[in-house]
Amino acid sequence: MDFPFAPKGGLAGFVERALKRALMSGQLKPGERLVTRELAAKLGTSPTPVREALLKLVAAGALEATPAQAFQVPVISPQRYGEIADIRKAVEGLAAERAAAAMTPERLMELSAINDRYRAARREKDIQGALDLNQTFRFTLYDAAEMPTLLSLIEGLWLQIGPSLNFLYPRPEGIDLGRHTYDDVLASLAAGDIIAVRGAIERAVEVGTRILLANMTSDNQSTDQAERRLLHFP
Repeated sequence: MDFPFAPKGGLAGFVERALKRALMSGQLKPGERLVTRELAAKLGTSPTPVREALLKLVAAGALEATPAQAFQVPVISPQRYGEIADIRKAVEGLAAERAAAAMTPERLMELSAINDRYRAARREKDIQGALDLNQTFRFTLYDAAEMPTLLSLIEGLWLQIGPSLNFLYPRPEGIDLGRHTYDDVLASLAAGDIIAVRGAIERAVEVGTRILLANMTSDNQSTDQAERRLLHFP
């Protein structure tokens, strides 16, 4: 994957933010191995801040430490993903509800623009672009709630499940790539319907979980087959 080049100063924080973004947006995939020196070279920094950031993510449960100065993105089971999805419905639903109550016209316009780019990425079968914009839409919405403790909880959950979001693709046959639950979110925000906004986000978690678990468990496919499927739509 491509990482941004490190600025001068505050290197450990920069590395941690870059790795978190990569995990939550699915740029890092389940089972992927991360070597400290290789990451340092990509980020344009010394190994020390990279190792500090990696160890913080191990402590947060987002990465696993392995021998030979390496780290690995965990592979979570369907059962664990389902458990986290149930928790996400509750906390992300709350964040969406509070965000709707505090929504401004400027933030609504920002969300609409993100959704337009997200829809375009889906139409163009740009998997990584769609995953990036999916994460951007959700956290732009949740940030509007102005509840930093809740946002931190949601981030912790996404750090664990973000790599598995690659299993959202390919889409099963019959999935409509036209209207999306985010269209319902925006319509409900514009109407000031707080309950409907929460319901739309809860549905987004439910629908995504059904698709992901179906792809994750189908045919007991090998790792190589799974990796190939991540690169193509049906």
